[in-house]
Amino acid sequence: MVVVLLLGLCLPAIAEDMPECRPLQPGKVEYEGPSRFDRGVLWEIRSLQGGTSHLFGTIHVADDEIVNLPAPVNARFEASRTFVMEVVPEPEEIMEMAAMMYVSDGETLDALISAPLFQRVVEILAAYNLPEVAIASMRPWSAYLTMSYPADMRPVLDLRLLEQAQASGMETHGLETLLEQGSIFSDMPTADQVRLLADTACHHDLLREDMEAMKRLYLKRDLKGMFVYGQRQAFADNSLYEQLSERLLTGRNGVMTERMQPYLEDGGAFIAVGAMHLPGKDGILNRLALQGYAVERVY
Repeated sequence: MVVVLLLGLCLPAIAEDMPECRPLQPGKVEYEGPSRFDRGVLWEIRSLQGGTSHLFGTIHVADDEIVNLPAPVNARFEASRTFVMEVVPEPEEIMEMAAMMYVSDGETLDALISAPLFQRVVEILAAYNLPEVAIASMRPWSAYLTMSYPADMRPVLDLRLLEQAQASGMETHGLETLLEQGSIFSDMPTADQVRLLADTACHHDLLREDMEAMKRLYLKRDLKGMFVYGQRQAFADNSLYEQLSERLLTGRNGVMTERMQPYLEDGGAFIAVGAMHLPGKDGILNRLALQGYAVERVY
């Protein structure tokens, strides 16, 4: 979900065709927190009860250089008894989520946005094997979220870990539900959903470059760099993204920190969450440290 912070510069040709497009400007970079949490994707967490677990920061892509775990990470993963991730997708929830993403009655997407913007959305989502008739039935947030991620049908890192954990007989648990994640967007006013979709469609040609930059920072294990990079651009009125960041990162950091504690107390858990949830004063690492957990970087 970090892609909401990765919009590139607006292309003039696109802005001429689509009146919904708006330019970006340099953002106000804000980062606070203990410097010891600025780097590292794998952390040992020891509870006051003596349980030892590991917290792993992921990036939601399927590139071989990322899904093939480094030796120190793989060793801790294979030695764990329990695997915990943001969401374990359950069949029933997947069906409910699909129903949330599409309209069964009411205004279709092509009626909510301009014809040039709709055609741009159709062009982008064609890479995801979505026909125009299906795209027209998508809710704005659904189209926005889909195009925010690479059109790569292979399992991303988090799902690869889940597959390996299930194959090895580990217990598997989720810190959130799929519907909780989806409601962050579905509960937004339609006008805000359309704004997110328009911004992403207008800037989509450079979104890939931003993702490549984030992957390079991730491979360097530079958590602070990832966090700062995501703030480098902003709109003149950036309030929507500030609110969304509060819900996507800060709010969920608190929820996931609380919900992972039973697994940390038991020990033997390998917990995987998006890397952007780890750093900063409001990140999970600092939250755990402030609650008395011993937090040490492994890799």
